Amino acid sequence: MRLAHFHALRPVCPACRLQGALAPLALACVEEERDEIVRSGVLGCEACGNRYPILDGLPVLVPDLPRFLSDNLFYLTMRRDLTPGVTALLAEATGPGAGIDAIRQHVSSYGWDHWADQDPAEAGGEQVEPGQVSRVLAQLLDGLPAPLPDGPIIDLGCGAGRTTADLAERTGRLVLGVDLSVPLARVAWDAVVGGHVAYERRRAGLHFERRSFSVRAEGKADVWIADALALPFADEGFALVTALNLLDCLRDPKAALAEFGRVLTPGGACALATPFDWSGAATPLANWLGGRGGRGAQGGEGARCDLALDALLSEGPSAAGALRRSRAPGEAEWRIRLHDRSSMQYLTHLSWSAKGQPGLAA
Repeated sequence: MRLAHFHALRPVCPACRLQGALAPLALACVEEERDEIVRSGVLGCEACGNRYPILDGLPVLVPDLPRFLSDNLFYLTMRRDLTPGVTALLAEATGPGAGIDAIRQHVSSYGWDHWADQDPAEAGGEQVEPGQVSRVLAQLLDGLPAPLPDGPIIDLGCGAGRTTADLAERTGRLVLGVDLSVPLARVAWDAVVGGHVAYERRRAGLHFERRSFSVRAEGKADVWIADALALPFADEGFALVTALNLLDCLRDPKAALAEFGRVLTPGGACALATPFDWSGAATPLANWLGGRGGRGAQGGEGARCDLALDALLSEGPSAAGALRRSRAPGEAEWRIRLHDRSSMQYLTHLSWSAKGQPGLAA
């Protein structure tokens, strides 16, 4: 966590904010600091007494910290200095689908797409080209109104961090990447703050190839662990909210849109990309935006997820907070690499909205 970014963003206690109070967080303890970057320490709330750790440079700012730590203890305490041979042995011993195998696959797909185009040892010849996330972000940014109001940018569900880095480079603003995945947030922090990318690329089966290389880190970006449904910030602090392939991974998409609008400054913009790839493990069926059987509220088409999202971003009883659609939506292809012989292809829905700006006619 860069000290300058902590002072500029002025985070509040996430537990207090959910209770309607804006209690600022303070640095209660700094155990490791280098070049104005806190790598280990504790943030504290004087109002409620809650304390939040800074682990490997990542502040963990979630409302229910004990539950988060319990659910993520494996990833939080997982060693990062294991050699490739030992890692492979542990993966084989625990077997396919175990925790270490699942997270290696997850980080492989995201790490490759986000950063492989900057890997000098990348030989090419893959089924899909890396950098898809950058191309989708560029399409979203090209559709934004200009100029944006003053203020920082928050990149929700930043994954391995490429969108956070691209936003900082393109806008020159302070950009905060936010994610709940500890392994992905670590890759992102190492890249955008430390200037180094390290991940394991899956080749086939349980065979992974370790990749490690330097990237440019200009000091305008940071990565924190936080919940997109309970952001640890006061109202109206950000000029732009971006969220790529996040909305269909949240337990309550409608509440998330309201939260995105809450932290936007008046006139601020929100740019979303989502494939509507619903999963009951992430989002309860009752909260899916379309995609269910039977007849939906929009023209009797229950599968029209885009229409359901549009209703949340329009005036009326279904509106989700202050966001209003600012231009017609779009679509973009997005292919995800799984291993040398496999990939998945999505058609992701692009949506632009602004705080309080009336939507366009459909």
